[in-house]
Amino acid sequence: MTNSKCVCVFSNFYPPVMSGSSVQVEGLCRELVKQDWDVVVISARVVDGSAAYEVVDGVHIYRLPSLRLPKAMTLGFNFPWLGITFKPANIKRINRILEKHQPSIVHLHNYMFDLALSAAYMCQIYKFPMVLTIHTYLRHPSPLINAVFYLVEQLFLKGMIVRKAKCVICPDMNVMDYTRREFGDISTALVPYGIHLSKAPTSTKVDLKKRFGLDGKRVILSVGHLHPMRNRKDLFLAMPYVLKDIPNAVLLVVGDVSIRLPDELMKNDEINRAVILAGSLQHAEVSALLSFADIEVHWLNQDKPEKTSLGIASLEAMSAGLTVIAAANPDTYGKGVLTNSENIVIVEPNQPQDLAQVIGDLLRDDARRKAIGAHARRTIINHFSWDSVCKQTLDVYTSVIEKK
Repeated sequence: MTNSKCVCVFSNFYPPVMSGSSVQVEGLCRELVKQDWDVVVISARVVDGSAAYEVVDGVHIYRLPSLRLPKAMTLGFNFPWLGITFKPANIKRINRILEKHQPSIVHLHNYMFDLALSAAYMCQIYKFPMVLTIHTYLRHPSPLINAVFYLVEQLFLKGMIVRKAKCVICPDMNVMDYTRREFGDISTALVPYGIHLSKAPTSTKVDLKKRFGLDGKRVILSVGHLHPMRNRKDLFLAMPYVLKDIPNAVLLVVGDVSIRLPDELMKNDEINRAVILAGSLQHAEVSALLSFADIEVHWLNQDKPEKTSLGIASLEAMSAGLTVIAAANPDTYGKGVLTNSENIVIVEPNQPQDLAQVIGDLLRDDARRKAIGAHARRTIINHFSWDSVCKQTLDVYTSVIEKK
């Protein structure tokens, strides 16, 4: 007998792994528990010291043994938490977990990682309805690799994973348009990301300023792992121009580095003295940085701006009242949610000098920058509250379960 208020969440990425989707999945699970749902997470055990099983904030978390991929197989996305879990021993583990908890629905996050295979397989065996959230789609800047990705997506992932879902949850209009275009006639639901930032303690702020030498600096923050789809090249090249007008400006980049580009660019002395690569930080530390940075800047370079979404990091920066600069589609979350120069600043990619001018203008105009940040914070409160996101997600669950 299934538990009518139990969901089994499959996600390769879950804390202590730090990524946008892992933070988002954790947030949703926490909110579901508040709504009296039993929540079971099946993830990959890729961080040394993380528990194979634990209960955190009421969420049952199972981490499966994972075989780390060799660097050459990550195709430039050399994150330390990419691995393989799809093997017979783990299938048996998942069977035991499902038998114990008896969920009424499965919620898969992302379709291109191997836990998607396990989720689809288990749904076929147990006849669970499956909901899929697509956080990002399969793309690569290399035309050759991108062509291979497209074939894998269309010939394999489309039929075995995506179209097995009873509903695909899309966090924005760009993902929804992509889903409908590439995967055909499939049920979709637009449910934006939930955004919540805890208040960082003063001691954490002091420590970060000391650690990275930020006292007296104008801090341009850029949060997100550096990989081929988010390489920050424009930002690095813009910094020498920014320094001419704002000599105490510094670019602080937070995230794991999996590409050689930063090292190559930082051979330039002007770039080197203006850029700090902070590496991966805990979410609480990122919250602290957002509390005193001046601007947050970054964007994905996987597609044209009109097909590009804001990342979770940018939304969190807006929640903190920061002005965010991005090369993205202002209609990402529907008409009127984002307005250029009102609650966000939209720029064109591949124009570092123009970007430097925008950054310099904002750093010199405190009133304008703070006004945009205040509007940004109100936008997050009005459109991205966790209460609303959780309710919309539960509406999807209910609809799918009732159809079954």
